Amino acid sequence: MDFGLLSLVPPIVAIGLALLTKRVYTSLFLGIVAGSLIFNMSNLGNIPMHLIDSFLGSIEIMSITGVSSFTEAGNLWNLLILLFLFMLGSLIALITRAGGALAYGNWAAQKIKSKEGACVSTSILGLLLFIDDYFNCLTVGTVMKPVTDKFNISRAKLAYIIDSTAAPVCILMPVSSWFAAVLGNLKDAGVGSDALAHMTPSDVFMSAIAYNSYAIVALFMVLVIISKLKWDFGPMKDHEKVAEETGDLFHGNVDKASAESEIEPLGNGKVSYLVIPILVLIVSIVSAMLVSGGILGGASLFDAITSIDASWGLFWGGLLSLIFTTVYFIATKAVPVNEIAKLWGKGAKLMIPAVSILILAWTLGSIIKGDLNTGVFLASVIQGSIPVEIIPALLFAISGFMAFATGTSWGTFGIVLPIAVPIAVSLGNIELVVPFVAATLGGAIYGDHSSPISDTTIMSSAGAGTNHVDHVNTQLPYTTLIGMCAFFGYLIVGYTVSMGYWVSVLLNLGFVGLAVVGLSYLLHKRL
Repeated sequence: MDFGLLSLVPPIVAIGLALLTKRVYTSLFLGIVAGSLIFNMSNLGNIPMHLIDSFLGSIEIMSITGVSSFTEAGNLWNLLILLFLFMLGSLIALITRAGGALAYGNWAAQKIKSKEGACVSTSILGLLLFIDDYFNCLTVGTVMKPVTDKFNISRAKLAYIIDSTAAPVCILMPVSSWFAAVLGNLKDAGVGSDALAHMTPSDVFMSAIAYNSYAIVALFMVLVIISKLKWDFGPMKDHEKVAEETGDLFHGNVDKASAESEIEPLGNGKVSYLVIPILVLIVSIVSAMLVSGGILGGASLFDAITSIDASWGLFWGGLLSLIFTTVYFIATKAVPVNEIAKLWGKGAKLMIPAVSILILAWTLGSIIKGDLNTGVFLASVIQGSIPVEIIPALLFAISGFMAFATGTSWGTFGIVLPIAVPIAVSLGNIELVVPFVAATLGGAIYGDHSSPISDTTIMSSAGAGTNHVDHVNTQLPYTTLIGMCAFFGYLIVGYTVSMGYWVSVLLNLGFVGLAVVGLSYLLHKRL
């Protein structure tokens, strides 16, 4: 059944209510119910039964999408991600109790002499952990919270730095879980076969990197915002002012799990109590991901990277790290043996808010994508008699709105890339494949980066320990500014791609970068 414009109602309800009421759980649930009502419209003859069926259907979808179904690969993926989050929470609790986070914070405060230095250190760590966005968000938050807190950096600013160096860096690196996801979608879109036999998915991905102005400028924007220029604007400017003047890092909206405040460190601990577990976590996850890609079965490093199962790698890497850290802390007497089980439980409790939002967001996404086909409806908008020069910008806009509405960039890749690539082929201009792909990827990153129901946005809030809606409200002006400039940048691409690859790339990046810097300065002065 074609639901047309009605398919947009659930995400609009969820996102709109979340921004207006700041009650993200209620908003997501009402979006889910709205989706179920629309999907069951055929039962309108019996309205009471229709409402009951829709409500029960919502609960059933949440249970399947969340943790109870092991029969479908997508749901197993969800389950492994949730288990990884709980294990990471337990790992954080152990490190906190051992005094590792406190010791690192004290050490870093001596080495890092300024607020700008703390922000730069956070962004550098985010750039280095490019293997997976979930892993990036939670690890950077765990490591850097003690440091940024020392310099009265608002948790909203920390969440912004984390979010802006997670998905953007992952989509630019050919050694990440995102790389594997994009390659699979490019192959499904026809790259490497028939008219595109001379192109490989990896070739197209590598060529599209320089065209991805949104991701590149998003990373650059972080440097602009955290520099001594202090060009904050919008709600972020207010959060930073309050944090600096009063020490209130949460702007009055403390959204930490109660378990976090209950975990008191045993003395000052040692820096090694944080560094060693985090290093083991990194090595374990990277190794597990490569194993999932078949490296032990004889696959080359490149083939293993392109075939990794991120959720499998995160789960087994997290489990190995938790076991190692537990044994390590028992052996070094960093944590009493009789506290281990209790700390595991408290740590898992830390992740309940993030897990709850994720299950609700995944459920809404399942209805939007699987039942109402919102993405297919949006993608159909770009088909028809459209001037070829504006197609890159249009692909960016459609992908951005789709990812914002559905909360998933990977889902957007899967829907729009199989449309974007054939459009380029049908136009008889193979050179358009790369900019079309880049515009699709860039738009998906923009929507994912901005959406309140995006996994990465939720994980950034959890990693920073900040109120989720505060993170969305403070980040949205920044992402929207870059997104608007990137849209016009892709118009430039459409009209200059015939001049050559590097001419088009440089004009695109130059325009977007300069426009973002100039507008950031003006907005800082006025907002």
